[in-house]
Amino acid sequence: MVAKLVNGQMTPDRFGFTMPVSNPPIDKPPYYFRNIESMTFVYETPTEAAALILPEGLMLPERTTLAQVTFNKFHFSTVGCYNEAIFGINCFWEGEPVCYYDTILVDNEVGLITGREPYGFAKLFANIGFERENNLIIGWAERPKGKRLVTGVFRPREFLEPGPSVPAVALKVIPSPEEGAPPEVAELVMLRTQKNVVQGSDGRYEAFSGPGNVTFDSESVINPCFRLPVQNMVRSSWGYYNFTLPYGKILKRYNPNIAAFTGRDGVLLPG
Repeated sequence: MVAKLVNGQMTPDRFGFTMPVSNPPIDKPPYYFRNIESMTFVYETPTEAAALILPEGLMLPERTTLAQVTFNKFHFSTVGCYNEAIFGINCFWEGEPVCYYDTILVDNEVGLITGREPYGFAKLFANIGFERENNLIIGWAERPKGKRLVTGVFRPREFLEPGPSVPAVALKVIPSPEEGAPPEVAELVMLRTQKNVVQGSDGRYEAFSGPGNVTFDSESVINPCFRLPVQNMVRSSWGYYNFTLPYGKILKRYNPNIAAFTGRDGVLLPG
């Protein structure tokens, strides 16, 4: 006698927002972040270096490009508490200033999933720290443990008046499971974060500017953030923020034929 087969009961209308669909770690946006400690270092880097890793369709100034490194300490959010280090390039989409996030290092699983799966932010696990010594604030990241990649040191001095938020842009790529097939998804995604500076009891914004610098402490073909070298520091800042991650918007879809591969020196070669 042939055993009777029973059909699976997990129909698409019961799929969770992300995998595993039977027990998703996050639900759909928006995601809320409160009292976030954030420190940003903006510096000049060669345009030709930035152009090598900037997706087609985003535009750079002809000569000098501004890049930035941001360290975030998420004390509370609806997707958990974690630290991250962000490597960004200031650029333009159809004339609008945006910041393209090439790589984000993060030390929490849910923080990685929240950025990677809905929006396509290229997040990787790393060891990230926030420290204080005398009147200095220090942020650092290492990957793997003990391999220091980047260090930012800041001394707060003047109150900083907040400016408008710049949209974040990510390149979302999901490969195909089939050999020789193009990616299932290859699209440029914009996220307009709703961000506000926390105000203190005296009504002043909890944000400061001051002297600071960021250094890339060691070269690593596995984590090539050093390929955007610091030519000149432009500004450094620190503050406490509240913000919300809403749904994003697809700006452009790409049609790659086959994936590139990583050479011995970490440089991508055509597939």
